[in-house]
Amino acid sequence: MNLQERDIGDFRIYAGAIDGPRGGYTAAVEVHEIRGPGQAPRRVFSSDRLSGGHRFTGPEEALKHAMGIGRQAIRLDQGTLTR
Repeated sequence: MNLQERDIGDFRIYAGAIDGPRGGYTAAVEVHEIRGPGQAPRRVFSSDRLSGGHRFTGPEEALKHAMGIGRQAIRLDQGTLTR
């Protein structure tokens, strides 16, 4: 498993590229809103089955996809995602 995390404003994205049992990598993501001192983070979004379990050829592709979904989840939570 390959992991990557990134802070965006008051949010933290945890992205993962999981080795698939039949080859390739699947993408996973969890997004938390980081709150003030003494307050637990709030989970905004979490999925280990992004894109219907599509298998990416390399971990970099899976991580990039997971980060993109994480950024979309933040925009949705903030009400700023437009079509």
